[in-house]
Amino acid sequence: MALDDDFFLTNLELRDSNEAGEVAEGLSHSSMKGMFLLTVLELAARGEPKGAVTVLHDAGDTGDRYKSFAGDLAEAGWAVALPDLRGHGLTEGDRGHSNGLREVCRDVQEIQDHLAYRMPHEPKVLVGIGLGANYAATYAVENPGVLAGLVLIAPLWDPKFERPAAPKGLSKFFKKVSLTDAGSTGYTADGLTSAAAQATAWSASELTHSAISLRSIDEAERSAREHLPKAAGLGLPTLFVHGDADPISSVEPTRSQSGEHVEVHIAEGQRHHPLHDKKSAELRSHIVAWLARIID
Repeated sequence: MALDDDFFLTNLELRDSNEAGEVAEGLSHSSMKGMFLLTVLELAARGEPKGAVTVLHDAGDTGDRYKSFAGDLAEAGWAVALPDLRGHGLTEGDRGHSNGLREVCRDVQEIQDHLAYRMPHEPKVLVGIGLGANYAATYAVENPGVLAGLVLIAPLWDPKFERPAAPKGLSKFFKKVSLTDAGSTGYTADGLTSAAAQATAWSASELTHSAISLRSIDEAERSAREHLPKAAGLGLPTLFVHGDADPISSVEPTRSQSGEHVEVHIAEGQRHHPLHDKKSAELRSHIVAWLARIID
């Protein structure tokens, strides 16, 4: 059976959010108003599952791009969830917009609860890439003792997203930049990967994009300031991964991470998305082997 045939799509019906990221008040029983569909691509473990891995993609990215990684994890006995975060991929919402870290943590928790129906006692691991690494760190810090492992790939220690432009001319007197207005990630395909085919695939995809809202930018900066620096001190098995040729996020803060149960892996010659770079197969194998070591 082809790998793509093994995946199945789940739409989680979640409550909508207010601007603070908390559950919005009101729910219509006559329609989907007040509810939100979050798309999760899932892959079952081969054989008896060791646990479940949830992969949180980067800004402008989509879970669908991590199928090869999911396949490696499944072969090693892990069930895998590849969500499209709000405003990304097939999930609903304005492109690149989130109502903040509280909303993200709520959504990650809903995914973990969904996985727990089938695997109530098996360990749960989060893998995050780029902004997804910041989100994974935020969830781990805010929910101590829940996760069995954490993998942070190319975390954004100092996010440099481009904020939406302020109105010009007469409109500046009548309109202000709102939290939902879109700026840009500033990502370029060759900044993400040195693999030509992967760069072309990113640029050609209808699901990837460069939009990121002002609210998401503010919250990305907050996660880098308040949560990411605490990840190494959780006492949780944590693997930091960073390409030493990453032009988007500096590798140096990742190099300096240390703590109980903390491992740092620097991917030589790799850019911001090392799981889609020229040595991606080696990196996938490294992560799978690390998981095998931390989960007996």
